[in-house]
Amino acid sequence: MSKARIGWGFGALLVLASSGIVLVAEIVAARVIAPYVGITLETFSAVIGCVLAGISLGSWIGGWLADRVPTRLLVVGALGLGGASLVASPYIVRVIGPGVTPSDPGSAVALAVTAFLLPAVSLSAVTPTVLKAIGEGSPRLGSIAGSISAIGTAGALIGNFAAGFILVGTLRSAQILVACGSLCLILATVALFAIGGNPSTRATRSAAAAVLLLAAVVGSQLGRQLPCDAETEYVCLNIEQTAPNTYLIRSNIYSSSVTNSADPTYLAFPYVREIVALVAAAIDPAAPDVSFGYVGGGGYTLPLYFEATYPESSHLVYEIDGDMVDRVTTMLGIDDREERFPTSIGDARVGVAVSEPQSLDVVVGDAFSGISVPWHLTTTEFLEDIDGLLKPGGLYVMNLIDYDHYDLARAEARTFQAVFDDVVVVAPEFVLSATSGAGSNILLIGGSDLPDVNTLTQALANAGSGTTAIAGRDLEAFIGGEIQLTDDFAPVDQLLGRP
Repeated sequence: MSKARIGWGFGALLVLASSGIVLVAEIVAARVIAPYVGITLETFSAVIGCVLAGISLGSWIGGWLADRVPTRLLVVGALGLGGASLVASPYIVRVIGPGVTPSDPGSAVALAVTAFLLPAVSLSAVTPTVLKAIGEGSPRLGSIAGSISAIGTAGALIGNFAAGFILVGTLRSAQILVACGSLCLILATVALFAIGGNPSTRATRSAAAAVLLLAAVVGSQLGRQLPCDAETEYVCLNIEQTAPNTYLIRSNIYSSSVTNSADPTYLAFPYVREIVALVAAAIDPAAPDVSFGYVGGGGYTLPLYFEATYPESSHLVYEIDGDMVDRVTTMLGIDDREERFPTSIGDARVGVAVSEPQSLDVVVGDAFSGISVPWHLTTTEFLEDIDGLLKPGGLYVMNLIDYDHYDLARAEARTFQAVFDDVVVVAPEFVLSATSGAGSNILLIGGSDLPDVNTLTQALANAGSGTTAIAGRDLEAFIGGEIQLTDDFAPVDQLLGRP
């Protein structure tokens, strides 16, 4: 077998590009599968594990084949197969995704492996192939290997930052993957001419034409997209009009809000009706100048409701997803948002920490990443920041979802107890007695002078809720021996029960 000729410059380009594209695919993959399995720690772990397995397997296979297969054939094959499978990946997810079980770790792994293992394996075979071609017989093999490794790492860094800071905010996820796949196919075509040897001119031109044609075809598919009205930086967002003036907002696979722009007192979700009943029991609607804060803006359901029912109130919203805020408020006709509902765009943990102390009477926490509250919004340290925001006599109402043994709800209640003088948990009886394991919204209330549980339970009953408020010894029995969540240890996704 004659030794193929591959120059340092072109070899470095191939390693840089293939490594970078693998990292771009890894970052985008979680966004592609999120509309079907949600965005949870397991989703990220599934994607990262799948891509790392592909890198490991591809490096081993590529090295083994480099000793047995001509360099040109192996490089073109790896880039061609990697490119074609990347192009196909969003469509594979779109076909398989609707049939998987939402919020299931196994489904996340299956989608990640099916759509993204082959591209990672194929493209990771490029680096050992280039190393073999450049370094074979050289007395400086160690230096060459170190340089190739450094170039591959640099490519991964470029891919990481390009995806996170540029591509995701510019293109749709499917567009990014198809563009990366097309680039691989073009590089495969170039490699046919750039890597030395004496192939048939007719065969070279035919293969090059076929690859270029395929690249052109897949390039024409760049307009294809995920099943979203819009891909924001954080979610696959859908806004559906379900009735006149009524809008359902869906983030990935989850229905997050229902808002009626003509009648803001219409509340579709039971837990939202429970929140307003609890607030009304603690804060007289006739009270002047009540100030509300919201950790999570969603569909602006609660800001609109409390504006209508507390006419002299003021509002401050903390929401990380600025694109979603713009789209939702535009759909609802909230043209004067910054006057009525000033919105701090960014992570609520940061926004709350820099807000004016003792400035709010009520704060409602209703922020989710998938079915879980982001872990850093559950900890003692965050609750201390919330407590610092509250005026004397103020309260914090937090919504979370839990299943099975309700370990997350128990841990969060323990954490509330470490910060607030008074703590109340509101949940259905089957949650408090742990007799079912079914999923449920669970509300936690913290403050310094809360109404007694009988008053709160009656307010809930008047609102048509079948939930119960507990405190004191009943709350201690519910919490049991659960841990307190801190910034140093908050295993929220592990505590969360599964549907």
